[in-house]
Amino acid sequence: MHSLQKQFHDFIKKQELLNEDDLVLLAVSGGLDSMVMADLFLKSNWRFEVAHCNFNLRGKESDGDEEFVQAWAKENGIQLNVKNFKLGKGSTQINARNARYEWFHELLIEKKLNKVSTAHHLNDSFETSLINLVRGTGVKGLVGMRTQNEKVIRPMLFASKDQLEEYAKENALKWREDSSNQKVDYERNFLRLEVIPKLLELNPSLIHTYQSTSERLEMAAEMISSHVMEVKAKHILVNGSTTELTLDWVETNTDLLILSEILSEYGFSYAISKQIFESLGKPGKQFFTNNLVLSIDRNSLFIKPQEVDAGDLLRIESEGDFHFHETKFRVAFIDKSELNFAGNTEIAFLDADLIHFPLKVRKWRKGDRFTPLGMNDSKKVSDYLIDKKVPLALKDDVLVVQSGDQIAWLVGHQIADGFKISEATRNVLCVSFEDAEPRSA
Repeated sequence: MHSLQKQFHDFIKKQELLNEDDLVLLAVSGGLDSMVMADLFLKSNWRFEVAHCNFNLRGKESDGDEEFVQAWAKENGIQLNVKNFKLGKGSTQINARNARYEWFHELLIEKKLNKVSTAHHLNDSFETSLINLVRGTGVKGLVGMRTQNEKVIRPMLFASKDQLEEYAKENALKWREDSSNQKVDYERNFLRLEVIPKLLELNPSLIHTYQSTSERLEMAAEMISSHVMEVKAKHILVNGSTTELTLDWVETNTDLLILSEILSEYGFSYAISKQIFESLGKPGKQFFTNNLVLSIDRNSLFIKPQEVDAGDLLRIESEGDFHFHETKFRVAFIDKSELNFAGNTEIAFLDADLIHFPLKVRKWRKGDRFTPLGMNDSKKVSDYLIDKKVPLALKDDVLVVQSGDQIAWLVGHQIADGFKISEATRNVLCVSFEDAEPRSA
């Protein structure tokens, strides 16, 4: 057994890329890399089929690639799947990649295959790391290519291009040369043909040095990911469309890294995350991206959609269940003996004889006033919310229940004194609301 063949087998086992009964779809272009992969699979015990994409970008050369793969599959008794593509406008590379993988996944379902295997090798991963480094990236981007991404596996990532060429020559393999690989108008080709040869002059063992570095970076990325998951589990609460991230875990400047990883899931770049981190402790400051607004409060960050409908109004004519956006209201007359003042802020008990229908449910507005329970004088709703230290990001969403031209209930906070239950009360109106349950992310 050739040493590369053994490394190939051991790598698949170590990375747990395949099970013994898996049926694999090999992406074979006809080039050296994919023909080495095909030969390694041919000499292994794993069952496989081949898929070849013809994008018709190089005329007769593309047709020659297809004929070459067809001949190899026929000679070795391998099931071959071929598709000719017509790409639309835009980036040829991106469109080709998207079309290719979309077809691969269609074949997985149609033919009940388990995995798609590509022939990416160590040099490809190094090029990816360099591209990400040039564009700007985090630790994950420096790792390069992953050995497995859902149904796609890359069982050749252990080997360098030189090793594949050596194997191909020793085993008298045939392959096709893609002339477009010699053009430097593509970003990856420029790095491959112009930049990396210069780097190899500094370190001839660069590719294998990179392999060791990549392994350490991958372990570092896993550690960061694990920490991020712990922070999210303990410090993220979702209430309706609003996400709250409490900040009591932030202690040192290095926590910026964890914060940026969390905020990246909401579309915030590292640069914006850094600005947010530097603004902690400045309540009221906001940052916007992807139709979201992030607001800084005293001890939390709040993230919610930017769109706010402040003019909506719900009219309640009688008993029943009603919906105001994501909030469900229930209105019912109850017997005074059923009263249970347990401090539940989601329920309001009001003197029904003082209520005038229709009740109106709306968001509070600037200038709104009400007389909180136990007080003689009215108070601005805005001042009440400040006194109760309601986070700035949540203040805009506070609702009121209005009877006539008076606020009877500041929903979820306090009823108005003028509608309270007293000894003289004969009929009770119970108004309750039910919002999306707060939960850990």
